[in-house]
Amino acid sequence: MTTQQRYVSATLTADQNKAAIEAHLHEVLECSLTPMEPGQAKVYMEHTAVRMAEEAGAGVTTFQMVEVKHASTAYMIRLAVLSNGHAIGLDLMDLENGQFFIPEVCPVIPLETPTVN
Repeated sequence: MTTQQRYVSATLTADQNKAAIEAHLHEVLECSLTPMEPGQAKVYMEHTAVRMAEEAGAGVTTFQMVEVKHASTAYMIRLAVLSNGHAIGLDLMDLENGQFFIPEVCPVIPLETPTVN
């Protein structure tokens, strides 16, 4: 794992960012979700993230899968981490049945830089 990957992982799993990601997941789950095959979801959503990043004047630093929980179900959500300190929630997978979904609207999540104690 590179230094950048460790930094991104630490940023996304920091308590305040994990809570923000989970809150946005709750919003996404209340909207329409479209089932999609994993490979198609990855390609489609990564293209969507690049376009959204460019529109915001930023670039995509990396894509990262993060496990989050909603009620009694666990999900993996693909996030595009942007150069402007935000992340875009992309496709998600229900860990119970392995089904991938793409959301009607991709949430943009502001990230806080974690502090080292």
